[in-house]
Amino acid sequence: MAHLRIRYLTENLQKLCTFSPIIGVLGHRQVGKTTLLEHFSKDYHTFDIKKNRVDAELNPDQYINSLKGNKTIIDEAQLIPEIFYSLKERVRINKKPGQFILSGSVRFTSKKAIRESLTGRIQYLELLPFSIAEIDHEPLSNQIHKLLDCQDFKIFSEQISTTQKNHLHKMSLIKQYKHCGGLPGVLFLKNEVARNNKIEDQLRTVLDRDLREVYQTTLSFERIEAFCKALSSFQGSSIQYSKLQVETELNPITQQKLLSALESIFMIRRIPIEGGAKGFTIIFEDQAESYYFSKNILSDQAQLTHLLFRNIRTEFFYRYEKNIQFFQYRSRAGVIIPLAIRSNSKTLGFVPIDGEKPTREEKAAGDSFLRSYRDSKIIFFTEKLIIHAIDDRMIVLPISYLV
Repeated sequence: MAHLRIRYLTENLQKLCTFSPIIGVLGHRQVGKTTLLEHFSKDYHTFDIKKNRVDAELNPDQYINSLKGNKTIIDEAQLIPEIFYSLKERVRINKKPGQFILSGSVRFTSKKAIRESLTGRIQYLELLPFSIAEIDHEPLSNQIHKLLDCQDFKIFSEQISTTQKNHLHKMSLIKQYKHCGGLPGVLFLKNEVARNNKIEDQLRTVLDRDLREVYQTTLSFERIEAFCKALSSFQGSSIQYSKLQVETELNPITQQKLLSALESIFMIRRIPIEGGAKGFTIIFEDQAESYYFSKNILSDQAQLTHLLFRNIRTEFFYRYEKNIQFFQYRSRAGVIIPLAIRSNSKTLGFVPIDGEKPTREEKAAGDSFLRSYRDSKIIFFTEKLIIHAIDDRMIVLPISYLV
């Protein structure tokens, strides 16, 4: 099939099956979990089928014991929480690795019954929306690792190059990704009307079913959707409950519960803020959903920054590195580095620019960041084809090189 891709997560899934009895594969609805798992194992079961749900609810022990337990997949496992106690007993008696692979569109840790029954018995993996490189059949990149480890950008700039052809190819993919995102059911739809209809149907399931799995609320789908639309304008900005309350008429406590629920169903990511300012910002998980909510609201630079985040994170999520942290830098003086990443003691800041070199203000923001973090560097990224080291700790790179 033309739309099939080898997912970066596959290798990690194979490894976990060699030492964990239960593996959880979680991610946004329609991110491609079912396709991945159906190709990974033929022993596939799903609770999207009513008969399976009924059988599991009536006698969870009997249902679990009827399964082979050899890379056995249970899709949408969170729909029947009762089976997790039966799974706990099954793997207590038989600790063989790779018995069950459970998928879900909500974080299992957000549901108390599941969390308590499987603590210490399950290893989690997360399937992200497609990155641009994954769509383009490229191997998992290590570009950001190289930039983190680089000691001198002047030397680095002399060792790398890209061609006009490659740049134009990547920029074409970036243009498509801005509107189509990385969810398989959406990104391959070329017709904008069909794509928007698909997103609308998808959001109704995610916000009206999945969200209520983790947050019991009487809010209508329309009010939850309106909250998401208002929230989308705060991407990259510090979350301010008072302003959101004016726009949505939802009090701060309800807002906080909704934020936690949206994070639990993989709709948003919270990004902590450092540098003197406090709080957090958010970025929507998928590019197409973000564009659906925030078109004509966010600046081009903000959209480009969030697109960069959604792509460079794949390097670290799929290498299973737990010591990676994304954050935003905001000084008390108003300096902003919209996206930064920390690995151990090394820190890298990303600043979008319009032209071929940063403005005086952008350069000053970079200097402030470099003074605040000992082993740090700044990347000014642009849609232009230019590679230019400003000094040993600052460089201008095309976004096509980074994604």
